Amino acid sequence: MINESPPDTSDAMENGSRLTPVMRQYREIKEKYPDTILFFRIGDFYETFERDAELISRELEIVLTSRSKSGDTRIPLAGVPYHSADGYIARLVGKGYKVAIVDQVGDPKTTKGIVKRELVRVITPGTVIDSAMLTSSASSSLLALCPDGKGSHWGMALLDISTGEFFVTLIDHDSRFLNILSEIARYRPAEIILPSTAPEDMKQRICDRGVVVTCINERDFSEQRARHTLLEHFHVSSLGAYGCDEFPAAVSAAGAALSYARETQRSPLTHISSLSLRPSGQGLMLDAITLRNLEVKESIRQESKGATLLSCLDLTKTPMGHRALNRRLSRPITDIEEINKRLDSIDFFIHSTPLRLTVRKLLTRFSDIERI
Repeated sequence: MINESPPDTSDAMENGSRLTPVMRQYREIKEKYPDTILFFRIGDFYETFERDAELISRELEIVLTSRSKSGDTRIPLAGVPYHSADGYIARLVGKGYKVAIVDQVGDPKTTKGIVKRELVRVITPGTVIDSAMLTSSASSSLLALCPDGKGSHWGMALLDISTGEFFVTLIDHDSRFLNILSEIARYRPAEIILPSTAPEDMKQRICDRGVVVTCINERDFSEQRARHTLLEHFHVSSLGAYGCDEFPAAVSAAGAALSYARETQRSPLTHISSLSLRPSGQGLMLDAITLRNLEVKESIRQESKGATLLSCLDLTKTPMGHRALNRRLSRPITDIEEINKRLDSIDFFIHSTPLRLTVRKLLTRFSDIERI
């Protein structure tokens, strides 16, 4: 593809103030998304400039160049090929960075002057939806937390935009945030969004768990705004059917999560078609320390790769099965009737070996239905 040549940054700044049209266009978009790495489409490359260029040069180990009119004014420049950008973006997102994609929306062949460009999406750790950037079985979810007005509990919403799973729950407040940390250990979200007014020690304790924390304006957690977002998205007049109508903090968290996901994807996300309330008493509560000490999903001995309960039991044949097993081990059920149903199913397949082998063989042919 031919398109516009890379900007001549040699005269990007004249007398410290004059910018070329392309650099002006770049700066205008960058100012709106200062906390992202801006991938700016120019011809067959996504280019980055200034601090972004220095960052991706370091993180991706690619060459950093620069152009200048004189030795006094140099603008760092680093780029990746358009056709292989997904791999580079996945590596950056995997390291916890956010990447904003700016594409050419005008035809360079017919455009006079500078080609029109627009931001088409923002990719963050909790809003990855591209199959090329997702591991086949792992969940990649966004978690939103919002305190209630009385300081007694937190509303929590978990959204996996790759599968459409979307639910809310309530977490009791405690001064050391142990209940929140236990939920994080249980669901292992890729990113958490919080009101900008959330306690600093809470943000730090979450970051210490290796989770990306994004603070957004408190007004995005407004109950009125969140409720309107949810009602509009689901095309309903009440949230009563979803079970969360009477829990303002949960509604606020869900609305903030959905708004954030839609804003980053620049898409209505119509595949997110339902919302459910998950009662806090539903299932056995395993806190973060218990999950770790029992080595349910993470080994205490870091060098013992795969030495966990999940790795020992995971003989699943599909990504959906892996995610379901992961969820069930994180929060075992306590309902006797449901436990007996599962045991009956296991007993049936144990005594029906030919059928069991046939079913397992068929399952290997299944695509990731949840993500399709």
